Amino acid sequence: MWLILLALAIGLVYASLLYLFSKKYSKPLTALLFAIRTIVVATVVMLFINPYIKQKSYKIEKPIIVFAQDKSESMVEYPQSVDSVANTLEKKYEVDYYNFGDQYTNISEALSTISRQYYKKNVGSVVLISDGIVNQGVNPELNIESYPFPIYSVTLGDTVAYPSMTIKEVKYNKTVQANMLFPLRVTANAQNFKGEGMNVIVKMDGNEVENVTVPVTSNRFSKTFDFNIDSENEGVKNIEIIAGQSSRRVFITVTDKKYRILCLAKAPHPDIAAIKSALDDHFEFDVIYYDNVGANNDLPLQYDLVIMHNAFVRANDDSPLPILSIIGSDFDAFNESHNIVKITRGAANTNLDVRGRYNNAFGLFTISSDIKNELKSYPPLALPHCEIMFNGRHDDALLMNVMDIETPNPLLTFSTDSNGNKHAYFFGTGCWRWKLYEYFHHKNNDGFNEIFSKTVKYLLTEKDKELTINHKDSYLNTENITLTAELRNPSRELINDPDLHIVINNQYEYVFTKGENNYNLNIGMLPEGIYNYRAHTSLGGVDYNANGTFTVESIGIEAQDLTANIERMRSLASQTGGKHYYITDIQQIIKDLEDDSRITSIAREETRYDDLINLKWLFFSILALITIEWLLRKIFGIY
Repeated sequence: MWLILLALAIGLVYASLLYLFSKKYSKPLTALLFAIRTIVVATVVMLFINPYIKQKSYKIEKPIIVFAQDKSESMVEYPQSVDSVANTLEKKYEVDYYNFGDQYTNISEALSTISRQYYKKNVGSVVLISDGIVNQGVNPELNIESYPFPIYSVTLGDTVAYPSMTIKEVKYNKTVQANMLFPLRVTANAQNFKGEGMNVIVKMDGNEVENVTVPVTSNRFSKTFDFNIDSENEGVKNIEIIAGQSSRRVFITVTDKKYRILCLAKAPHPDIAAIKSALDDHFEFDVIYYDNVGANNDLPLQYDLVIMHNAFVRANDDSPLPILSIIGSDFDAFNESHNIVKITRGAANTNLDVRGRYNNAFGLFTISSDIKNELKSYPPLALPHCEIMFNGRHDDALLMNVMDIETPNPLLTFSTDSNGNKHAYFFGTGCWRWKLYEYFHHKNNDGFNEIFSKTVKYLLTEKDKELTINHKDSYLNTENITLTAELRNPSRELINDPDLHIVINNQYEYVFTKGENNYNLNIGMLPEGIYNYRAHTSLGGVDYNANGTFTVESIGIEAQDLTANIERMRSLASQTGGKHYYITDIQQIIKDLEDDSRITSIAREETRYDDLINLKWLFFSILALITIEWLLRKIFGIY
C-alpha cells in the first residue's frame, strides 16, 4: 500500500509543477490534464518499483478414473470392451491408465503406487482389471480397508475351476551345511480331485530322494509336506518338486564352512535376536555380556567375526577379527576402543528420530531395489544427539534421515583399518522394529535379513583377497542380474584401472563398467538355472581371478494357477466401497460411476503472483492516456 501512496505522491508533485500554476487552459481542461499526468507518472513510477500483483483463479477439476490394467501372462486375451468403456468415460471424466504385471503380478504394489501417485488428487475410483492371480508381494486384500479410493474391480480370465494340482509354496534354507539333513516344506493344492491321490516327488540333481502319496479328501484340498533331505557334498544343488503336472525348481547352496560369530552385548536386547535370525544356518552365534569379559578385555580369537552391541572393547593390534559395531549411547567406551570413528555427544540430551535411506553411490555390495525404496518407511532407531567424525575413508551404505530431513551422516558405513581388517558401524539401536514392520506389511523379513546378512558376509570376505565379486546368491528370472566388484593393489587401495572381464557358464562374456573406485555389471535377465562364473583381469603383469556361483529361479506360480481369483476381486471392491463386475457386464460400470455421489468435479483456487510490468493492458493504457493528453494540449494550447 505504501508503494502506491509513494507513486501517487510523485505523480501529484509532477502534475502540480506542470499544471497547477498554468493559465494556458480553462479550469476544467487543466483539471483533466492534471489528472491524466498524475495517473501516468504514478503508473510509470510503479513500473520502476515493479511490485507483484496477486491474482486468484479457479480451476474445475474433473474426477479422475484410474484404469489399473493387469498385463501378466495369465491374461491371455484382453477384451475390446474395456477400451469401449474407457472411451465412453473419457467424455465425462479424466481417464488415466496404469499397467502392471509385465514381469510378475503384484496387485498390492500396484495399488500402493497408485495411492502415492494420485495423493491429494481428485480420484473418483480405481477400476482394477485383473484375474486376481498374484505371484509376488502380499495378498492385496490385507489392510485394504484404509485405501483412499473406491475400487471397482473387473474379473477377467477363466472362472471355471478345472481339475488341477499345483505347488503353492516351497520353504527352504538357501544355504545349508554339507552332509546334514535340511528341512524342505512343500504346500500343494488339489482342486476337483476328490477321491484321487496327491503324489509329491522331490528330486535332487535329477535323482529322486522323496516320493509321497496322500488321498485327496475334498474338492478344495491343501496339504503341507515336510521333508528332511540329505545335503550330501559341497556345491549348488538343483531341487525339483513335482506334484501332478505342476513342478517347482529351487537351488540350495551346500557349504562345508561354518562361521563363528561372537556378539558382545551390554545387556539383553531384542536387536541381538533379530540379527541372529537374519543369518543362515552355517553361522554359529554366541552371546557374551560385557560384565563377563576378561580383565584384559581381549577378544577371543576362535571367532570369525565380532558384533559389539553398545558394548565396546579395544581389539588387539594384531587381531584379524572384522567387527560390526552397533552404537547406542555409550560413546565414551566406543571412542576409547575405536580409532577410525569418533563420536561427540551433542548439546541436546535427547534421542534423535533416525531413519535410513539408501546411498546410491555405495558399491561394496548390492541391495534389492524394493528394500531401497522402503527404507525410509522403516521405524526410527534410537540414537542420542551427536556428531560423527571419521579418520580416513569410509563407504556409506545407508544415510540418516533425522526428523524426515536428509543428512549426510552415515547410518551404516564400512571402513578398513591399517591392518586391512574390515569394520562396519551401525548408528542406532532398535533395528528389531524393522523386522516387525516388514513382517506386518509383507509377511516376511527378506529386507531386514538381506541388509544384515550381506553386511556380515562382506565383513567375512577374506581381507587378503585382491579381487572380490559381490552378488546375490539367488535371483528371480524376472529381475536383472547385477554384480559389483572390487580390485585392490598391493597397498590394499581400491583401484579400477584395468578392464575386468567375466565369463559365465563358459558361454556369456561381459566387461564390467567402471565406477568411482569399483566395478559394476548389469547382465539383464537370465533363464532359470545354475550359473558358474570366472572373473579375471591383470595389473602390472599379475593376473587376478575370482570364481563363484549364483542361481536364477523361476517364480512360475501364476502359470500354474490359471483359475481367476473371484473372491479376491470381490473383497477388494467391497472393502473399499466399490463394486465387482465380470467382464460380461462391464458396461454396467458406466452407469454405476455416474450414480456414485462421491465422484464429482471440484473447484480448486489457484493463486499466482505476476510482475506488474508484464501486464500488457497497462502499457496500452499508459500509451492511450499520453496520446489523449498530447491531443488536448495540441488542440487547446501550445505543446
